[in-house]
Amino acid sequence: MKAITTGDMMHVHGGFGAGVDYTVRTSVRLTDAVDAAVLRRALDRTQRRYPYLSLHLRRGEDAYCYEDNPLPIALLHEDGPIRLNAEETNFQVWAVCWWEDRIHLDVYHGAADGTGMYALFSTLLYYYCAERYGLAEHTGIRTLDDPISPEETADPQDALLQFDLSQLPAAQMDAAFTLETDGGLTPSAPTIWDLEIPEDVFLRFTSANDASPGTMVSLLFARAIDTLYPQREKDIVSAYVINARPMLHAPKTHHNCLSMALFRYSERVKAMPLARQCTVYRGMTFLQSDEERVAAAMTANAAQVRAAAQAAATLEEKKEAFGRMFNGGEGVVSFLVSYTGKWPYPALGEHMRELWSHPPNTFSLLVEIGAAGGKIFLSIQQRFREDSVREAFLRQLEENGVPYTLRRVMPSDVATFPEP
Repeated sequence: MKAITTGDMMHVHGGFGAGVDYTVRTSVRLTDAVDAAVLRRALDRTQRRYPYLSLHLRRGEDAYCYEDNPLPIALLHEDGPIRLNAEETNFQVWAVCWWEDRIHLDVYHGAADGTGMYALFSTLLYYYCAERYGLAEHTGIRTLDDPISPEETADPQDALLQFDLSQLPAAQMDAAFTLETDGGLTPSAPTIWDLEIPEDVFLRFTSANDASPGTMVSLLFARAIDTLYPQREKDIVSAYVINARPMLHAPKTHHNCLSMALFRYSERVKAMPLARQCTVYRGMTFLQSDEERVAAAMTANAAQVRAAAQAAATLEEKKEAFGRMFNGGEGVVSFLVSYTGKWPYPALGEHMRELWSHPPNTFSLLVEIGAAGGKIFLSIQQRFREDSVREAFLRQLEENGVPYTLRRVMPSDVATFPEP
């Protein structure tokens, strides 16, 4: 049995405590129909390269735990949601599906974050494209020729020094404007809009306004919500996911290694022109992603996780304690934006027509950003019925001369993950 590490502890126990299927589906649309036999061989090689992700999540006496799983990773001819950690997926925490010209990678977020999933997906796509198209370039992609380093399997948060929690001031966060409560929107099952934008046009727009893709999307959604609810008593606050690997000097880990930047769209920011608003958001990003600041926050968080795990004697107590942490953004964050970064392997990108990440249902509004093959891909997920917010965001793009294509409107297709 393998104990859940510090970085994954809240994600695993908190996800079940919150009743969330905490899985992500990353999908690529290729230039040709999928060859299932080639994909099966690529998947077998990928599983051998990542033996530490062949896992079955089990229920222990007082905590969840992993056990090594020797069964093959499932390859399913499916386009809709599947079940992970179940018989049809060989009780593995990840699986691969294919349909026509699409490949889906379904991964349990308790075992890896977006950066870890991208590493896994890049190996799978490399082995597929190497056989299918004769691709030879694999710089930076982990293959069977590369030894598995201890840094891949280690959780850097396990090594953070113990923090004296008595010295930690109580967190005080002002309430944020919420779409379902303050905005009166109707709760519903999660739905997704997949939006494609030409990368060159969008980057010219962001560069001209001192923004990055992530900060610009965050700002445009705040502006969109403001147009719908101009008379508010609370600020619009967005969370922006930060990859904390560089700050913890752990670039290779697959474990969850994330921090957050918060952007407050206050009345003062609202009064500024767009370019100045972007500069403010960039400044908030730099300040909140400072290495010393993030390392200190991660150290404190790791200590809180250890203390909560130690204080919760039973599995149900851990679910309850970490469920509260998992839902910590409720009422203080209006929406979340996540950008894993531009697809870093251009040779693979030549065979990719689309690249999407569909997230778990953890926020009322959540935007996943991808970039590959000269395009920006936005997956906009919401858990309320009305489309007013998404439509207001599209108007922001139109008013700023940014073209887009709405590729699909659909219910969430992420995998279910039954509680062990």
